[in-house]
Amino acid sequence: FFHCMTCNCCLGMKLVNHKCLEKSLETNCPICCEFLFTSSEAVRALPCGHYMHSACFQAYTCSHYTCPICGKSLGDMAVYFGMLDALLAAEELPEEYKNRCQDILCNDCERKGTTRFHWLYHKCGSCGSYNTRVIKSETIPPDCSTSS
Repeated sequence: FFHCMTCNCCLGMKLVNHKCLEKSLETNCPICCEFLFTSSEAVRALPCGHYMHSACFQAYTCSHYTCPICGKSLGDMAVYFGMLDALLAAEELPEEYKNRCQDILCNDCERKGTTRFHWLYHKCGSCGSYNTRVIKSETIPPDCSTSS
């Protein structure tokens, strides 16, 4: 183990890089609410720099793929996002929705963008993530109908 002075925690030597957030262990586990710093349970570092108990992580990721604190994806979602690409490519929207777009905010790259309308899935044009949220929906002007 080595001690990170910024995080104020001991980390395994195998952990080459970690996203360091000051005193990030001096908080409660976002799942069970136990104070992490004094907990005797194993703790897991998330890619975004937040922490939770390893057992809580195992249970949480059975049905969720985003950090419960900041909303960033918890791992490499390329396979899942590729499946969504294929699903959307095979789906044809009703005529009244074909010329609509939505302004989105990506939880992963934190950029705003515009994407074609869909009820559930909105792909970020910057990083390719579907971990997004809709900010606004509007009609696409005729000259923008070919944009992503």
